[in-house]
Amino acid sequence: MTRVLTDVDVRIINRVAVNGNPFTELLHTWVENGRRRNALSRVNYTVSDTPQMRAYHIEAFAQRQRRCDA
Repeated sequence: MTRVLTDVDVRIINRVAVNGNPFTELLHTWVENGRRRNALSRVNYTVSDTPQMRAYHIEAFAQRQRRCDA
């Protein structure tokens, strides 16, 4: 059975670690089977918060979810 994800969004939050190294938190939110879901991921580089980068990360997230179903 395939998962139906709707209302997928990502918040891009740039942060700095205690040691001074930059990193980015990606907060993915979506609705699945009528339930709001969340996932947090971190990357060890900064990501620009632009519509293009948000679209890229939303598509990458959706692709990862499709691979998990297979």
